[in-house]
Amino acid sequence: MAIPTLNTIEHQNVLKRLISLSQSANNVQLHPAGLEYTSLMICFLKHNVTAAECVLRLYDLFGDNYFPATVGYSIVRPMFEIDVTAHYIGTDRSALSTRYIEYKSVFNKQQMDACGKHRSSKNSNWREAMEMAWQHDFEVKQKDINSEFDAVRLRYESHNKKVKVVKNWSGKSIRQMAIEVDHEEAYDLFYADLSSITHADVRLADRFLRLNSEGISWSSRSHDPDIGGVFRYADIFLDCFLRFFGREFNIWPENSVGECWIKDTLN
Repeated sequence: MAIPTLNTIEHQNVLKRLISLSQSANNVQLHPAGLEYTSLMICFLKHNVTAAECVLRLYDLFGDNYFPATVGYSIVRPMFEIDVTAHYIGTDRSALSTRYIEYKSVFNKQQMDACGKHRSSKNSNWREAMEMAWQHDFEVKQKDINSEFDAVRLRYESHNKKVKVVKNWSGKSIRQMAIEVDHEEAYDLFYADLSSITHADVRLADRFLRLNSEGISWSSRSHDPDIGGVFRYADIFLDCFLRFFGREFNIWPENSVGECWIKDTLN
């Protein structure tokens, strides 16, 4: 679907209609792929809808003059990541759902090992903090964490030159997954732009720093129409996810998502 040219208010109305559509997913039936897949998709739906509601709430609180665009962009960026992750898991629902969920054991192991390593930090404050964390979070759980990690580690090991555990649950970057699920253009154009805000590269300074006679100041609004940009991204990412969710659970026809963009319905 081509993205129509809308103003900020029209984009907000699209988002409100998408949120309203999502509310008809209250009674989701168990997917044939199983409980893990069903629960993950519902979790992803709840997150993206909540993120959309948050940016609308920000606008209600701050309006045009003080809308914190950087905060808004930081909220909508994970909406893209979740949409890509959901589509990718959908390529092998049962197996990838399990892989996604079980990576928690790797996270726990990595966190425990990092804490153990820095108990001997050269910085006394870090040594003290890590010792407290170890006693509180890991000392009693150490055996269980190691056991749970050992039970899944073979699924997450990479054998490229030397054996090591992959850095994320899929063993692939967001870009690699995006390409595999036909989201390459959205990654290269939309996600790259949002990543400037998150990673604070030079484009962040170009857009949000002001140089005037009194010196340098910071504005939450850029020189570009970033308020509309926040809602445009939120619309696009939620639209894509709802189309996917509707197909997976047969809750709404895909054209009902597209109808949220029709201007005649926005007033």
